[in-house]
Amino acid sequence: MKINAIIPCAGSGSRAGLGYNKTLSPLYGKTVAAVTAAIFDIPQVTRVVIACGKGEIDDFTDALKDTPRTVIIVGGDTRTQSVTAALKACEPDCGLVAIHDGARPFLSRDMLLRGISAAEKCGAAIPVLPVSDSLRLIGKQGSLAVDRADYIAVQTPQIFGYRDITAAYDKAEKDGFAATDDAQIYERYIGPISLYEGDRGNIKLTYPSDFPSRYAVGCGFDTHILTTGRALILGGVNIPHEKGLLGHSDADVLVHAIMDALLSCVGERDIGVHFPDTDERYRGISSMTLLEKVKDILDGHSATVSNVSAVIMAQRPKLKDYIPTMCANIADTLCIPVSSVNIAATTTEGIGLVGREEGISVHATAAVNVRD
Repeated sequence: MKINAIIPCAGSGSRAGLGYNKTLSPLYGKTVAAVTAAIFDIPQVTRVVIACGKGEIDDFTDALKDTPRTVIIVGGDTRTQSVTAALKACEPDCGLVAIHDGARPFLSRDMLLRGISAAEKCGAAIPVLPVSDSLRLIGKQGSLAVDRADYIAVQTPQIFGYRDITAAYDKAEKDGFAATDDAQIYERYIGPISLYEGDRGNIKLTYPSDFPSRYAVGCGFDTHILTTGRALILGGVNIPHEKGLLGHSDADVLVHAIMDALLSCVGERDIGVHFPDTDERYRGISSMTLLEKVKDILDGHSATVSNVSAVIMAQRPKLKDYIPTMCANIADTLCIPVSSVNIAATTTEGIGLVGREEGISVHATAAVNVRD
C-alpha cells in the first residue's frame, strides 16, 4: 500500500525561546525538520509533505535538499490549516497518510512500522502512553486531583486512511472546527480509532530543556604588567593599590582570561583577534562590556554558560574581600547564578613575575552547554 507522510512545521515554536522556527534548529549536523523527515525514508512511504511557515520555503528547501521524496508547501496559521493544505499535496492514490509532528525527531522506525501495521488493519491508529505524572484538574474553585489511570498521553505519528482523513479535514474546514490533534477531527467526522503503543523516547521538542545539547569546556590564560598611574581592576572591581594593570582596555586580566576560556568553548579565536589593541574603539573600554560582547558571540552559537572558574595569581594586594563582588559582576553579565562562578586567589610565594610584583596572571576554565 502506498503511504504518504505529512510533517507540520509551520508553528512559531515560541515556547522553545529560539526566536525562529524550532524545526530549523540544528540537530546531528542537520536540522530538526531534516532528521524528522529522514525517518520516513522507507520503501512504503512514497512522498513526504512538509508544511512550513510563510516566508520559510527557501530555508526548508535548503534544509531538506538531501532528503528524498519531499514536497514543501506553505502551511497555515493553525495546525488544522497546515494539515488541510498538506493533504491536498499528497498523492491522490495513496492509501494511508501518517501525520507526524515536525518537532518529534526521535521517532524510531520500529514504532513507525507498528503504527503502519495497526492502521492497515483498522483504518486509523494513534500512539498512546500511560501517564506517569500525577494529574490535577484546574477549575474555578481551584484544582482537583484526578486518577491518572483514567488518562493516556497521545503522540504522533497518527496514521489514517487517506480518503477518510481528507474528508474529515474538509468537513472541519467548512465547519471552522480546529483541533490540536488529528484524531479529534477524525473521530468527530469519521469514527473510532485504534490505539497502538507509543515510545517514551519519542518526545516533542517544546521547551528549551527538551533540545539536545553537549557540554564544551575551554581554558584561558592572561598576564598583565603592573605599573603606576593605572587603576587595578579585577572582575569589574576597582581595587585600591599603588599600582594598576597596563593594557589597551581597562586591563582586567581576570575577565580577559574568562573571555578566552568562553570563546575557546565554541571554537572562536581569542580576544586579541576579536578586540585587537590596534582598534581605538576598545581603548580604555571596560572589560565587563567586552564580556557582554562575548556573551553575544556565545548566543550566536546557541551556547549557554554552565560555569566559570578562575585562579588569580597575585603577590599583592590581598583579594579575598573583593572576590564575592567579582563573582556577582561576572554572573550578572553572563546571566548565570552567582553559584556558577568560582574565583580563587593565590600568591606564587615570591617566585617569578608574579612573585616580584611585576604583574598579575589568571588561569580560567569555563563550561558551556551547546545546542547542536
